[in-house]
Parts: sequence; structure tokens; C-alpha cells
Amino acid sequence: AGPYYGPPPPFFPDPLPRSNQAHGSGCVVPGGSMTLTDGIWYGYAETYSGGEIGFDLACFFTGEIGWDKAAEDGEVGYELDFYIRNNNPTIRQVDLDPGASVFVLDTGGGGVDLTEITAAAWPTGGGWVPCPGEFCAVWLYVNGGVITSLVEQYLP
Repeated sequence: AGPYYGPPPPFFPDPLPRSNQAHGSGCVVPGGSMTLTDGIWYGYAETYSGGEIGFDLACFFTGEIGWDKAAEDGEVGYELDFYIRNNNPTIRQVDLDPGASVFVLDTGGGGVDLTEITAAAWPTGGGWVPCPGEFCAVWLYVNGGVITSLVEQYLP
């Protein structure tokens, strides 16, 4: 149970109860709701307008579980240390709290680090990948039905 706040150590949250081994709260909203319940959700921030993110929920698995899930999905020779399953194209609209903590990927120091900015400064337009967009991987920390923290996820 929440409240849920980011950024997670070391760079993505642990699986939470009832997540079916996916990191965060998993990839199935209880009851199949179009509204994200309070929790930590992985997916893609595809659109952003008027303080509202169009969010494509996905599953984020790591290690042995990731390899098992990849095999279930017919991914032969899968060798990465993480696996993303995104088999539902539903886009959910989620409000970004104006006071939310936002952590963006910063590549300015030669590595990839998280830098905190204000919600009003997001999207920056100069990140690792274009955000919002089809490949804008994020963790949404939802409390009271709104995003209180947003963390961009590095994917090599």
C-alpha cells in the first residue's frame, strides 16, 4: 500500500504484491479499469497535453523471470537482463500533478543519470529518447488517482 514515490533504487522498483512477478504494480489494472489505481506502473508516455499523459501500460520483467516470460512469448535467443511485454494497445489518460517529482534521463556527464525537474518543465525535449512518444519509457507513481512522481527509464 502507498503512498508511492520515486525515484526507485537502483533504477526500477521491485515487484510489488499481486504484480505477477513484473516490477512495480505489474501490468494489469485491477478489474481491467481504464483508470490506474494507486501504485507504480511501467509503460510509455505516448502523449502529453493539458497536464494529462496518454499512457500505454506494459510489463517490465528482469533476470530469470524476464527470460521465462520472453520464452513464453516465443522470443528465441533472448539474452538481455530485462524483458518488456506490451501486448495491450490501450492508452489510459492520467493526470500529472503540477507538484509531481519528475526524474529525467540526463546524458550530459558521459553516463546516464536521473535528474529531478519540476512537472512544469517536463517534457524537456532533450532527453535520451523523445518524450512523450512511442518509446518514452516511464514509471508512473500514482497516488489518489494522479501521477505524483514520473521517472524516465533508461533502455539500452
